[in-house]
Amino acid sequence: MQTYFHQYKFSGDYQLRQVFATVFQQAVRQRIAHTAAIVVTIPVTPATMQTRGFNQVSGWIPTIETAAVLTTQATTKLVPQSKKDRHARLLMPQPFKLTTPTDITGQSILIVDDIYTTGRTIRHAASLLLENGAKSVTGLTLAR
Repeated sequence: MQTYFHQYKFSGDYQLRQVFATVFQQAVRQRIAHTAAIVVTIPVTPATMQTRGFNQVSGWIPTIETAAVLTTQATTKLVPQSKKDRHARLLMPQPFKLTTPTDITGQSILIVDDIYTTGRTIRHAASLLLENGAKSVTGLTLAR
């Protein structure tokens, strides 16, 4: 998995999205059917989007409608998450803000991300969504 993620995310091999696209889409659709009304992908920073050219999570689920309700607060990412140790990840301040007038009040939301390491990224996103009226928030990642 480490080799896959390196090649897909950091080397920008967008064709590799197809390796897990079918299974990941099935998992997301299953969650939509049972628990989630809105699907939210964890956004990448503008700097990452400019460098990489794509959001790795969106690449796996192109046929599933997602709500762009989150954005990163930072315009640049000084140290990538992949380069931080557990302690540094746990100390990370809230990196997200709401970006859209989409009403999430009373909605069940599924947050989709690539890797669950400490859970800090999903927890930050979940707390922001819950603070702004979401009824429930669950997470789904490809790897742990």
